[in-house]
Amino acid sequence: PQGGYTSTGCFVPGNSCMTPGNVCMARQDARNVKNGDGQVRSHVLRRVPCEVLESLSRSPGDRGVTLEVRYASAEEACKAARKHAANGDMQQALIAYSHALEWDENSASMCDEFGQFLLAHNQLAGAEYLFSRALSLDPLNAQYCYRQGVVLQQQKQLKQAAQSFTAALQQNPRFLGALFNLGIVHRELGETTRAAEQFKRLLQINAEDPCALALLGECQADLGDFEGAVRSLEDAVRLDPQNRSAQKDLLRLRQQVGRV
Repeated sequence: PQGGYTSTGCFVPGNSCMTPGNVCMARQDARNVKNGDGQVRSHVLRRVPCEVLESLSRSPGDRGVTLEVRYASAEEACKAARKHAANGDMQQALIAYSHALEWDENSASMCDEFGQFLLAHNQLAGAEYLFSRALSLDPLNAQYCYRQGVVLQQQKQLKQAAQSFTAALQQNPRFLGALFNLGIVHRELGETTRAAEQFKRLLQINAEDPCALALLGECQADLGDFEGAVRSLEDAVRLDPQNRSAQKDLLRLRQQVGRV
């Protein structure tokens, strides 16, 4: 499925395309899932795994979320989780995903799907654990490397995130999301030249990515390549006329180089 950009500039697969500055998805249905004590046991109990995360927010006096519903298989539990999520019942989706994980805790795809559910609702601690587990079960999976990097990036563990994105690109050099996010990470680390290199690599594959063009333009301006920055920002604005930030940068740079 098509991916999209989060408000922090991360590219996350599976969401409709959004420009930086927009929220990845409506979070009004998300609950407050917190990290537990971090001591992950080798087995999964018949309740929400408190070693990974606590229960979703609950009403006062509620004793907590327990796994009362039983499923005959991991597949059945996953199907129920997807249905609950589609209906906006995130608490029941969490319960069903926890059941699925209990049925098959050594399934990399199961850990990945549960992790994506948590990432979509900004529950980073649980998502990090699940993506790391998926990666331990399937170390050469570029998607798992990438998603681990997205979580690390949003947790501001930038050097570790760069390592994850680089690992994803080693498996798939044309991974657009990894190229974009690696560029963002290098920029946040103050490594402007390396950031520009990643955006250029991305644009060699997809020359009409307005977000990459705008960010490349910012990098070029920081590096003193004002003519190149103007060209990149012109293309970005042509492809995305609603990008007001790029429009302002373009106007400023045109005036700076004498092109009004």
